[in-house]
Amino acid sequence: MDLPTFLFVAIFVGVAGRFLYGRIKHGSWTGSLLKGRIDRTVGEITLSSGFTTQTLAVHSMRADGGAEGFVALVFVAKAPLGASMQPHRLTKSQARELANYLARAAA
Repeated sequence: MDLPTFLFVAIFVGVAGRFLYGRIKHGSWTGSLLKGRIDRTVGEITLSSGFTTQTLAVHSMRADGGAEGFVALVFVAKAPLGASMQPHRLTKSQARELANYLARAAA
């Protein structure tokens, strides 16, 4: 195996290994990306349009190292040949502020 091929394989294995280690350590892909563990799923909203399904999930999460918990908003889009996940981390005060904005918009 020549050097460029070896370097490519080594970098790929390192990155994939880091993602898998985070998945195992935190118990979910959301936890791995946001550095926390899901305590509970508060709720999910599903929006479907044609071949695409979009879900917004709200999780209560526990941070690593005993830090204050936080709220995770996870947008998941699934299609027949692909998927996308966008997790967002909110402090509890930011989550209360967002809930207030949503309540005012829905009134």
